[in-house]
Amino acid sequence: MPEELESKASIVSMRLTRKNISLTEADLLLAVATTRIPGEVRAKYLRDQNISTVHADVHVDAIGTASLELHAAVRVELTYTGDVVRSSEQTRAEIDNRLQDLVQRYCAETVHKEIIRDSESAKN
Repeated sequence: MPEELESKASIVSMRLTRKNISLTEADLLLAVATTRIPGEVRAKYLRDQNISTVHADVHVDAIGTASLELHAAVRVELTYTGDVVRSSEQTRAEIDNRLQDLVQRYCAETVHKEIIRDSESAKN
């Protein structure tokens, strides 16, 4: 597996519905969230720099009780050393897993920030 140099993630769209949910409850729900890559994973190899960039939009769906529901689309960019464009099936599967793992963590951080922000504003 080529070495990962950098990872970037950004929310394209997010719909978060929640009512008085704790961080622990959010973690439990997000742990079983489903992720999917509905489109194409695009990879580009820059021969002169010997790096590859991988781009994908990943969707996350977490539906629990009436307390929390999350639907998000996250744009991800990974940078690797070497050529991942002409990689094996195993390497492609590892990259797909990395994309989904990164997005789940990113969504969890975003949801935590929202819950904390809301609880702090409710105190004021």
